[in-house]
Amino acid sequence: MLPRLALVLGALTATAAPLAARADTWGFAWSGRIEADGAPIKDHNADPAQQRAAVSALRAYDPTLTQPYILIALDDDDDEVRLEAARVAGQGRMVAAVERLVTWLSDPDKVVRRVATDALGAIGDEASTKALIRTLGDLDGDVRLGAVQALAKIGQRGDHSVVVPLISRVSDDKTEVRRAAVEGLKVIGDRRAVVAMVSAFGDPNLEVRKVAVGGVGKLGDRAAIPALIRVIGDPQPELRNLAIASLGDLGAAEAVDDLIAVLGRGGDASASAAYALGQVAAAGDREATPVAVRALVAALADPAGRPAVLEALRRAGPTAVPSLVDHLDGRLPGDPASAVDLLADFGDARATNALIAELDRGRMGVARVVAALARTGDPRALVPVLGLIAAPDPAIRIAAMTATGPLLGHDLRAADALIERLGDDEESVRVLAADYLAQIGATTAVPALIGLTGAPRSARLRHAAIDALGAIGDAKAGPALITALGDPDPILARAAADALAYLGDPATERALAAAARKDDATRPFVIRAWGAALRDRAVPGARATLEDLATRAAPSTALAAIGALAAMGDRGARPTLALLVAGASAERQRAAAWALGELADDQPPPAAVATALVDALGSKDDRVSSAAAWALGQQPVPSADAPLRRLALHGGWASTINATAALARAGGPDAAADLVVLTAHRSPLVRANAAWALGERPLTDASVAALLHLLADDLAPRVRAVAARALGAGRMRPAVAAALAGAADDRSEAVRAAAAATTAPSPRDQWRLFDVVEPDDDRPVREEPYFVLLGATGPAYATFTDRRGVIAAEHVPADTAPPRPASAESDL
Repeated sequence: MLPRLALVLGALTATAAPLAARADTWGFAWSGRIEADGAPIKDHNADPAQQRAAVSALRAYDPTLTQPYILIALDDDDDEVRLEAARVAGQGRMVAAVERLVTWLSDPDKVVRRVATDALGAIGDEASTKALIRTLGDLDGDVRLGAVQALAKIGQRGDHSVVVPLISRVSDDKTEVRRAAVEGLKVIGDRRAVVAMVSAFGDPNLEVRKVAVGGVGKLGDRAAIPALIRVIGDPQPELRNLAIASLGDLGAAEAVDDLIAVLGRGGDASASAAYALGQVAAAGDREATPVAVRALVAALADPAGRPAVLEALRRAGPTAVPSLVDHLDGRLPGDPASAVDLLADFGDARATNALIAELDRGRMGVARVVAALARTGDPRALVPVLGLIAAPDPAIRIAAMTATGPLLGHDLRAADALIERLGDDEESVRVLAADYLAQIGATTAVPALIGLTGAPRSARLRHAAIDALGAIGDAKAGPALITALGDPDPILARAAADALAYLGDPATERALAAAARKDDATRPFVIRAWGAALRDRAVPGARATLEDLATRAAPSTALAAIGALAAMGDRGARPTLALLVAGASAERQRAAAWALGELADDQPPPAAVATALVDALGSKDDRVSSAAAWALGQQPVPSADAPLRRLALHGGWASTINATAALARAGGPDAAADLVVLTAHRSPLVRANAAWALGERPLTDASVAALLHLLADDLAPRVRAVAARALGAGRMRPAVAAALAGAADDRSEAVRAAAAATTAPSPRDQWRLFDVVEPDDDRPVREEPYFVLLGATGPAYATFTDRRGVIAAEHVPADTAPPRPASAESDL
């Protein structure tokens, strides 16, 4: 199951990626571990088996730290040690190993030559590429195969200088080499390969022909279309289907009639033809698109081929909407239910009138049609759907209510109809009504919602009413919510505390202070709400109480009190928090360090604060050191420079990420060189934070070069986007301007937006509090690693849920995303 993020203060419920166990990666080790594992490599008297094991063990660590050992192993007397070192050098993309590996390409042993090709292909720098191109003439076919595959990898990473050399191997005398060359050209997708690929349609080997026919569509060169149309008539069914797929990839408008003919004949090839027609339609040719779409919509009438046609129409996308509307209006054959489902998928407002008319026709269930109307998001659909929320049939009322939410927006005109539904016989309708009234912020609903917060209503309905009152944020709800704090049901009492936190009403502060003295299960949530009511208000008496709780109370209560102190914004709490960082339990240390970061300003902190945070960087607990690193990045502490740099290079998972970001502000002049090194880190979060930190500092030639490399070559869109944003200050440099202009074609929308951005990033003036819970029973997800992306191109904040399953942030941009587990880092 997926953990759920309940955004308690100021957002909606979201779903996180699957939670994974904490990985024992190199980031959780210390530098001495690498020295211990690598020791046999430097010991000339060590057994070769031990040395091989040592080289293999170093795979688990950051290559920037293991490179000295691997370079030694490349010169070892034992062949197996050397070969394993080459594999590790390739995996770590160690450019320093290239010179030695190139000499291996002349080794008499073909096994050595083959391993060298693999390693050089993985490294992929200019010298590797040139050496591999020369190796294409090797007398051994297996070595040539390795060189072809290595060059294909390099080309896939963007170096198209390999294309012409690979074309020369399409006519190799070894079948496996020819096939690898064609596969490589397909993956690279350079149009210069089209003639060679088409020539391979006649290769004597069927497998080579299949790769060529199936791959030529990836080149995007329409010159292949006539040859592909001819292959539609090939006696080999696989080739026919591959040719059809390639025609689809090319959006071949010229092939529409041929594809429609295949579709009409039925059989296995018709499914391929259907999808290819969908691709042609998606390409948007003015004449071919409507012809292809109309043929597909009409083909929905055949139940046997319908699944493939549905997939094809989904591929065609919104271009299919006019033809689907024509079908619903009786101007084209098809299948009404399929048409409505497709229109629901597309969510296109052009279908609104046809769907409203379909409600009157009654050809299918109301639920299906109103679901499609909901997906349009068209305000014109609101009135017809609202007209059904009072229908006599409960199923229709529920379907209509479900569809109402996406159409509402913040339209207060629906308030009266929704308030009436608060008295519906169906509880699910009443709950949805409460949710929607919260969505539109209907203050007129407050009295009715207050009436639903007490017994004898069901707990589900009362919970919905309490949540709605918090979201609406009307101070008139304060007394009812204070009353609900005393509910014997702890879930409802907690909901009331959360709603009061949303409310943030200073008028509730006294009652919350009194409730905070009750030592029960809801106390931490009450203290959290109290902190929200005190936000940005220095109240000495409250601060003293919260300081005492932070120091003496049970852990969950203490953590809530520390969060409340951070919310108050009273810097008078810093001495107490510094004491907690210096000498409390790990979880209080971590929370107090975080709070000191939230209470930072542009001035150097008191000496006790600086000392406590710098000392905490040396903690062996990643939770503590990472929180201290993040806090130091929020305030000027010159003494933090050296320990932050060490932590960025050798820290645990969260500490490395946070220390890298902290070097933007806390690092001295020498930190820039470390940040450049960190742009090659294996973690995309570290690379992104290094890019962000470089962008926050004056740009140097070295930092510009590192950022340009990330923008051009990094596989993670987040890293490329942050690099583009960081380069924005250097637009006057020709190389930077050219790179940013080129990023306008990046496959990631986030990268394109960052490259084009000329405005400042969003201010960090919002606050968030997340409860991370299991979806099945709302159990807190405790002490697990998560990260928070601060805005579209801001730094990443690495942290851990606390024992309450809470992640808090007091100063973040409005576009901050919900936390994601460490296991989701690879999805960036």
